[in-house]
Amino acid sequence: MEIKIPWQAWYGETELALTFPHDWRVTVAAMRDAPTADAEIVARALRQPFGAPSLQDLARQHRQAVIVVEDITRPLDTAAILPTLLAELDAGGIVGDNVWFIIGLGAHTPMNRADLVKKLGLPIVQNYVVHQNTPYENLEFLGQTTRGTPVHINRFFRQADLRISVGTLTPHAYAGFGAGAKTVAVGVAGIETLFANHGCAYSSQLLSTANVEDNVCRADLEEIATMAGLHYAINGVINSRRELVGIFAGDLVQAHRAAVACARQVSATQLPPPADIAIFNAYPKDTNLLQSINALNAIGYDLKRAMVPDGTPVLTAACPDGAGFNYLESVGMRLYLKFTRETMGLGKHGAIVFSLNLSYANVAQMYPADTRVHNQWDQVIAELRARHGERATVNVFPCGALQIPAEPGGER
Repeated sequence: MEIKIPWQAWYGETELALTFPHDWRVTVAAMRDAPTADAEIVARALRQPFGAPSLQDLARQHRQAVIVVEDITRPLDTAAILPTLLAELDAGGIVGDNVWFIIGLGAHTPMNRADLVKKLGLPIVQNYVVHQNTPYENLEFLGQTTRGTPVHINRFFRQADLRISVGTLTPHAYAGFGAGAKTVAVGVAGIETLFANHGCAYSSQLLSTANVEDNVCRADLEEIATMAGLHYAINGVINSRRELVGIFAGDLVQAHRAAVACARQVSATQLPPPADIAIFNAYPKDTNLLQSINALNAIGYDLKRAMVPDGTPVLTAACPDGAGFNYLESVGMRLYLKFTRETMGLGKHGAIVFSLNLSYANVAQMYPADTRVHNQWDQVIAELRARHGERATVNVFPCGALQIPAEPGGER
C-alpha cells in the first residue's frame, strides 16, 4: 500500500510516497480542509475589517506604515497578500519610503535573501526596506503587563504611526493559534518579553492547542500587542497545501477570533481508533526539527488519542534547515526543554524520527536517548515490523502541524 504526504514546505513543496506492507491496516486521518479562496478575498478583507476602519481609511489618518511579517517557519504565502495590502496603503496616501517591513523573528534566526524572496516576493525585497527583529538590540521598553511581563518592542516597529501585522492561523500549544497579537508580541519582542511570556506558559499553563478562551498566554500576548500599538492585524487561514482559504483583518482581537472560528473548521480532524503505529507528518511546519514537534497538534499532544499504550509514534519531517536554532529554546538557552519518555507518554517502545536531513546527534538534543532516527523509509518499516508484527495498524496524520482534534460530531 502507498500513501502520499505533503513534504518540504517552502523548499520544494512536493509529496513523499510512504509504502506499507500489504497486510497492514492504514488509516489516513486527514483534516476537514477547504478549497482555495477566490482572488478578491484579500481586498474584501482589507476593506471590510472586524472592529476597525478599512485599511485605506486608516492610511489616510497616518503618515508611515510598518508591516510585520512572520518568518519562513510559518506557512502563509505572504507574497500573495502583500501587493493588495500595499495597494490599499497607496490608495490611502502612504507610499514609497513611508512603508517598511520587519520580519517577526522573535527568537528565531535571521532569514537570508532567498528566503526573504519566497516570503515577501522579489519586488518587495528589491524596493522596500526590510528589517529583521533581534531580541537583544534596538528595543524600546514600554512597561509591564498586568501579569508582570516586561514589554520590550523593536524600535523600528514603534517608529511608524500605522502598525500592521500579517500572520498565519496555525495551532499553537500555548497561545492557542498563531497570528493576531502573537505576530507582534512575539515576532518583534525582546528576549526578556519572550522569556517571561513563554516561561510562564510552560511552567503554569496546561497545553492549550486551538484554545484561545481563558488562555493566560494568549491574554498576555494581546496585552503586549496593545501596549506596542498594533493597529491592524491581518490573519490568514490556510488549507492542507498552504493555500489561502480565509483572511480576516482588523482589530487584533476581533479579527483573530473570526479567523480562529474558520481555522477550527478547516483544521478539524476526526480521530480514528488508536493504532499500533501513529505517524505524524510535520508539514507545513517542517522546516527544522524545533518546529516539527508541532506535528503533535493533531492530537493535542496526547499520544493516547492516536495509538495503543505500547504503540510507536513516528515523526516524519523534511527539515531542510536541519535541527534549527532558537535563542530561547535551543540547547544552552534559558527555556531549553528535552522531551522524556514520561513527558511524551511513551510505552515500551521509543519514538522514531524519519528525515533525510537529520541525524541522531540532532534528534538526541530534543528527544529521549532511545529515539531511533532513520533516513530511509524502508528502515522505518523494518523497525516497525520488528516491533508490531505482520498485521500492524497505522494512523497517519498528513498535516499534523495544521490539524486539530475534532470533538464528537466534528465540531469544536
